[in-house]
Parts: sequence; C-alpha cells; structure tokens
Amino acid sequence: MKGSLRRDKRLWHDARPFTPSALSVTFPAPAGSPDFLPSHSAMASRVAAFDWTRTPLGPIDHWPQSLRTTLGLMLESRFAMCLCWGPELTLFYNDAYMRVLGAKEPGALGQPLAVIWSDVWEDIRPLVDSVMSGTATMQEDMPLTMLRNGYPEETFFTFSYTPVRDEDGGIAGFLNVTTDVTRRVQNERRLSADVAQLGRMFDQAPSFMAMLTGPDHVFRYANPAYMRLIGARDVLGKPAAEALPEAAQQGYVALLDEAFRSGKPFSADGMRFVVQASAGGEPVERYLDFVYQPISDEHGVAGIFVQGVDVTARRMSDLVLRAREAELRALNRDLEREVLERARERSLTWQVTPDLLAVMDAEGVIEAINPAWQQLLGWTDDELLGHRWLDHVCAEDHAITRAVLDNLRADKPVLHFENRFRTRAGGVRTLSWMATPEGGRFYCSGRDVTDIKAAADALARSQAQLRTLFETSYQLQGMCRPDGIVTDANRPVLEALEVGFDDVVGLPLWETPWFSATPGMPARIRAMFVQAAAGETVRDEIQVDLPGGRRCHDLSLRPIHDDDRIIAVVPEAIDTTERRNAEEALRQSQKLESLGQLTGGVAHDFNNLLTPIVTALDLASDPNARPERRSRMLGVARRSADRATSLVQRLLSFARRQPLQTTDVDVSALVVGMAALVESSCSPRIRLVVTAAEDLLPAVADPGQLEMAILNLGMNACDAMPEGGTLTLAARNARVTGDRRLADGRYVVVAVSDTGHGMDEATRQRAIEPFFSTKGIGKGTGLGLSMAHGLALQLGGHLSIDSSPGAGTTVELWLPVGTPRIAAHEPIEDTVVDSTAEPRGTALVVDDEDSVRMCTADALEDMGYRIVEAGSAEEALRALDDGLAPAIVVTDHLMPGMTGAELARAVRERLPATAIIIVSGYTNMADIAPGVTILNKPFRQHELAASVGLAAASIPSAA
Repeated sequence: MKGSLRRDKRLWHDARPFTPSALSVTFPAPAGSPDFLPSHSAMASRVAAFDWTRTPLGPIDHWPQSLRTTLGLMLESRFAMCLCWGPELTLFYNDAYMRVLGAKEPGALGQPLAVIWSDVWEDIRPLVDSVMSGTATMQEDMPLTMLRNGYPEETFFTFSYTPVRDEDGGIAGFLNVTTDVTRRVQNERRLSADVAQLGRMFDQAPSFMAMLTGPDHVFRYANPAYMRLIGARDVLGKPAAEALPEAAQQGYVALLDEAFRSGKPFSADGMRFVVQASAGGEPVERYLDFVYQPISDEHGVAGIFVQGVDVTARRMSDLVLRAREAELRALNRDLEREVLERARERSLTWQVTPDLLAVMDAEGVIEAINPAWQQLLGWTDDELLGHRWLDHVCAEDHAITRAVLDNLRADKPVLHFENRFRTRAGGVRTLSWMATPEGGRFYCSGRDVTDIKAAADALARSQAQLRTLFETSYQLQGMCRPDGIVTDANRPVLEALEVGFDDVVGLPLWETPWFSATPGMPARIRAMFVQAAAGETVRDEIQVDLPGGRRCHDLSLRPIHDDDRIIAVVPEAIDTTERRNAEEALRQSQKLESLGQLTGGVAHDFNNLLTPIVTALDLASDPNARPERRSRMLGVARRSADRATSLVQRLLSFARRQPLQTTDVDVSALVVGMAALVESSCSPRIRLVVTAAEDLLPAVADPGQLEMAILNLGMNACDAMPEGGTLTLAARNARVTGDRRLADGRYVVVAVSDTGHGMDEATRQRAIEPFFSTKGIGKGTGLGLSMAHGLALQLGGHLSIDSSPGAGTTVELWLPVGTPRIAAHEPIEDTVVDSTAEPRGTALVVDDEDSVRMCTADALEDMGYRIVEAGSAEEALRALDDGLAPAIVVTDHLMPGMTGAELARAVRERLPATAIIIVSGYTNMADIAPGVTILNKPFRQHELAASVGLAAASIPSAA
C-alpha cells in the first residue's frame, strides 16, 4: 500500500441525517436548464452553464436525485447557503452566499472546498471531518481570518454544517447555512469599550456622582468623589434613608421622593449639608451644588442620577469676602487706629483658619493668638497671652527657637523652622513656622505637621524594611530598565556571582556574569527580556555556569507597569539545584521500585508457566498414566515453554541484550501491514495516514522486534492526542554523511508522527530513559521509547525525537539498508528430527549447567554423534590439547571464566575445520566472530538439528 490512506465515504454515518432523495420537490427550471433548477436564481443559470465534466461530479445529467433535490432547495433559499458534494467536496452556493465569498467569486463554483477556503481550512477542517462522519455542527460567532478580498480581515460567522446522504445511505456531502455577524461582533466590542470608557470617566470625575434606583432610592453606583464626601461608608445596595440618616433628617430624602414622583429634576446651589464623614467623629459642614436628575424607562421613572460639586471652599471664601467687606465698611465709619487694629485682629480669617496665628513682642511674649491655638493645643487665651513663647516649647527645641527670635530681632524674616509644643493634655505636636518682624512685633504663622512627619517617618521605615527584605531575600532579585540595563541587584545575586555591585549595575542583563559564562544563555535571556518588556511575565528553568559550579535556577522576568506603560522589569530567580538533585534521587528510587514491580510480575508469570511443565513431567514419569492424557499434558507443557521463551525474549529486548534475528525486511509492506493493528488500537477520533516511498529500500532488522517498536510508538502517539488528531506512519530513504551519531551510508527511516500536545525540551531529553513516563501512575510503564531506542542501537541505527509544546511529536527509527532481493515464500518449519545410527563423528558439548549439557548431549547423540562433555571452556581446551578433534563444538556463551565466544576463537585457531555452535539467550552480537552459528535459548530439538546443519555448511571443508 503506497500513498495516504483515505476513508471510504460509506463509513461515514449519522443517526438522523438529511436524506434529500426522500423528498418529492419539483422546481420550475429556466429555459434550457435542468428541471430541478429554479428559474429566478442567478446561480441556477450559472450552475446550468457550468462545464461539470471537469469535476469529479461529471455531467449534470448524471447527477443523483439526492444532489439535485438538495441543490434546488439551496438555490431557492434567500439565506446564505453553500453545498459541498462528492469526494473533493465540490462547492455549490446560492445568490446570498456570493457576498460571503467576496473577491473569490465568481471563480469559486465547482471548486474543491479546501481550495476556495484554503486561508481558513485549518480552522474549519475539524468541523468538516465531524460533519462528514455523520455529526452535524453548529458554531456561533466563530472568528476567521479570511483573504476573500485579497487582504487579511478579521470576520465572525454563525453557521451550521448538516450532513446529506445519497441514495445508498452514505454521506455524500453537507449543507452549510451561514450568517456573517462581523459587524455585530465589532459593534458589541465598540459598545463594550464605550461602556468601559464611561465607567472610567465615572470613577475619575472630579464631581461626585451616584445612581439611585426605585422609590426607596437604593444606591447602585457611587463614584470615589461621592464616597469621599460621605466618608467612604458602605452604602451600595442600601436605601438612601438607611445609608445616610443625616441626609434624611436634613430633608434631602424628601427632595428625592418629590423628584421620583414628579419626574422633574431638582437642582440647588450652595446648599448646606452636615455630614458625619468618619465614624465617631465630629459632624462636618459642607456646601454643595447638585442636581437630582430622574432617569426614566418605558414604565416611568426608574431611578435618580445624583451629580454635584463640593463648593465648601468657595462658600467659605464668600463668607470671608463678605466679612472683609463688612470690615471695610466699618473702617470707613471709624478711622481710629485702635478700632482698625481690633478689626484686623478679629477678622474672620483670623477666626476660622486652622493655622496657628500669633503676635509677639520683641521679647517673645505672646500678645495675641487666634482660636486655632485652643482647638489644636488645648491652651486657653489666659494661659497663653502675656506668657513667653518658650514656656510651652519642648526643652529639646529651646535652642532653635531662641535662634529664630534672635534673627527676628535682627529684622530678618524666618521662612521655615520647626519646633515641638506641649499640649494641655500632655501630648506633643510638631509645628512648622514662618515669622516676619514688623514695627517691633513678630507676626507668626504655624501649621501642625505632626501627622505629616509621622507619615514621612513611616514611609522611610517602610522603604528601609523593603530594602531589608530585598537584600535578605533567598531569591536572586534585581531591577532593570525597559532597555535591559541593570539598575539594582540584591545581595544573593552578588554572592552567587561573587562580584561587586558595580560589576553588575549598568550592564545589559544578558551580559552580566550571571549569564555571560554559559554558552548560548545571553541570547536566550535577551529573547526572554524582549517578551517581558512587551508586557508578558516570562518564566523558564535554566542552568548556568557560576563561580560555584553549575546551578539550576527557576527564572522569571516580571514587567512593572505604571498606568499604560512599562517602567521596569524585575528579574527573579530561585536556586533549584538542591531540589533538582533531590528529585533525581527520588526518580532513581522510583526506578528501583519499578524494577521491583517488574521482577515480581515476571516471577508471577514464570510460576504460571512452570506449573503445567512440572505437572507434565510428573505425568510423563508415571508409567500408569493414560497415553492420551500424557500426550495432552506434554502439549500443554510445550506451549508453556514457548510462552516462557517469548517472555524472556521481551525482557532481553528491554535490556538491549536480545540476540536479534536480523534479515532484510520489506519495510513498506511491514508498515502497511501494521496500519490495521495500530488503527484498531487508537481512538476513533484519530485519523491514520500511511505513506511510504515508491523506491523504498529493504532494511536490516528483526521483523518481530520492529513491529513491536512501531506498535509502541503508535500507542504513545495516540495517548498524546486525547481529543483526536492525525497519526502518520511513514517510511523513506535517507543518506547520512558526517553525522557523529551514525556511520556514513544509506538508511531507511521509519517515522511515527502525531499532532498532539508535544513535549518541552526537558521532557524530550528524558523521553528514552527507562521507566520515565508523563502519562501518570498506572497509565504507562515508560519502557516503549526505551525499547525502541535499544532496538535501533543494536541494529546499528539511531532513534531521534522532534517535538515542541503544541506542535506534536515525530519519532524516527534510522535503520541500515539491507540487500534488495525478490520476495520468496518462507519455508515451512520442519519440527521432525531424523534419528540415525550412522556415526557422524565426535561432538564436544560445553556448558556449566549439568542439566542443559545433558539434554544437548542426548539430542546430539540421537543425531549420530559420539559425545564428549565439558563443564567449562578451560576443561574443553584441555581435552583439545590432549588430542581430541571433534567434528562439532556446541558451547554455552556465558560461563564462569572463559566465555563461549572466546572458546570459539580458540577452537577456530586450533581446528579451522571444526563446526562451532554458540548457545545463548543473552549476549552482545559484537562479541561473536563471523561464521559462528548462534542458537537461541531455549531451543527445540529440530532447531538444534538445523543449527548443526548450518554450522557444518559454514566451515571451509564443507565448501
């Protein structure tokens, strides 16, 4: 079988598909057109005039009734529809569908669907496969990037695929009903963006806003400015009267009721509102300009939108201005100096300002103060007026206060200084002053900065703590500009690199000693940094060469945002070297546990196989046993022995010690023959494709072991595609030159590919390790890839893995090319051994196991040989030195002391004409010299006889 496998369309099925042949619908046809085409459709005329002989559908007169009926129905519809029919899914469409095609029309009629929609084929192909297998599909607002007008454009479609059966019941095509919803989706996107923009405007508006719904005026929205006005209370979801009881008491809820009832807006300017802005605090007087705007729907008023501005500062300024105007009017009435000074000292600004205002004489004695002194410090006028300024200043600040007084006496204004005042309650407040000398008096203004100083101190402590955390973190941390230049690095970084701060700061991150000593790492880090600078948090596990040796790091590059721009990138890393070492130790422990489980399973299987063998031997030694029972049990024992042989060969194959029965294999026939077995073992959602080169050469391989390797690789590929996909078995010729993994020459490459989830680099590197599996506990042994790798190495080839996350996996077996030959029928195995009494010479049997040596000797004796036994290779050589010249030597391979291969070389040097057979089930083929016959353990008597004949034919004297 060559080329790609294609599914028979008659295998597609569905429970209830559309069957147009069951309808009896007749359409009026245009003149000269087939009678099933409607007369009013433009596409009907084009279908009638089209040369269908160039398509797989053939002349229109030969079309089946199912196609005619479905096509007539589609052309009658004013809804955008297309029909795909036949093996190439030839495209038909109605007038409304022409707009969907764009510039692809009018050349789309009669073309294969995959050709017309090649730009979106990978997106819709799974849906086409689904409908052609009998499952109707429906997609809403599916995004597709189309080239229908010659340039890429983002489109959105809502459509359905419905399978259509032909007269034989098979699915011959499908009907597509579609709607272009691109404009609606784009409008919804714009609307969503507009709503988000309005939300940001609402949140960031300087004026306060709230939305109240229902007759109880329940809070639904309130922006930050509104929350600041009312003291950040939890009001959402609560009626206004409950959320703001003071507003109800002051008549504001009644105003809301009237606006809701009448549907007329209410507005106010400078309206007084006393609000308790903090729990347990004093009420605060506010003045507001606001509007209550009713919001109506089809049922009437649904709610009230509240919007306004806090104009308290403007109101206070107005009051101050009015008071100043009153003062001026008073000054105009009374020009006396004393009245003017009293009016100035008692001005409204003097009374209401929160700053401490004072007038002192040249000695620092307080002559006048404003009310803020008592409000802030608690001291009354009597306790301050006539007393020295220094009397209430903390002793620690007397020196700086005296220096300020000296400057004022020198007629020098002091623009800023701080000292601490004691309060009447025993506390201390920090005050920031400015003072000006005028007319022998000092005019001072002070502001309470206690809380500001405390906040600044707290900020400094916080920054110090953050710096301490940065420096003492177990993580390696730094800070980089968006262009990659390092601006900071903590102590763990510098200690790991064994460098100073100046050796890192100012360099691009990828050129620092952290990465520069590791080949290939600077380019890798630079690529990661580009991603991070674009706004993506990047993470990877790396191994770097540092002064302390190779270390493993879990590295992340995290962008720092300020509004909509990236201002820095933070590299962070955790040293995972010890953890990786511990994981490796755990993995080795798990390997040992798996080996224990494997040993236990093998022991269990061998016990099951030995039971019928032991029973048969007991029965064979019973002279009274019935012959038919003895014969039956011997057959059971023989089958058990064959099964034990197969089990041992599988174990040796895993251990890469199986003596392979290599031959020239027709890989093309073997791969095609494996297709049915692989396909039956996979999910129905997986499509199998088999390809082989036309001129594929034979390969040197063990057919059974190669089949097992392909099956294991196929099962791994199926497991990697739990949601379905494509599994490809392929074979091709290849030539290798200058590859350190393979000898120069020609090879046959067998590839198993899947479209599954793929592997990352770390997983790919470990994939061929025995017992390594990503399938989870109980879902895989981790031996499949290891066995395939061992097979390739034994054959002188190679196994390669190409994979990446999301891109599937391809595993290739590179096998040496064999000798091209004409296929011949395999000879039928002859299990009958002729016994002869005719002497055939002496046979030297060498084995350290007495029972094996005895069985081999008996079999050779039945063939006519005189037997000489030896328990070791050394004993056999002594017999040869004593003059023994056997016709054939049959020796075990693995024996204490000299091996069978070494004995064979010694015999060949002494007696070149002696036939040699090495018996082994565990050996390396490279240890055995050419021309020596190998017999696998365990063996049957007819297999020994065949090996004897082969060995005899291989010696020079037999030529």
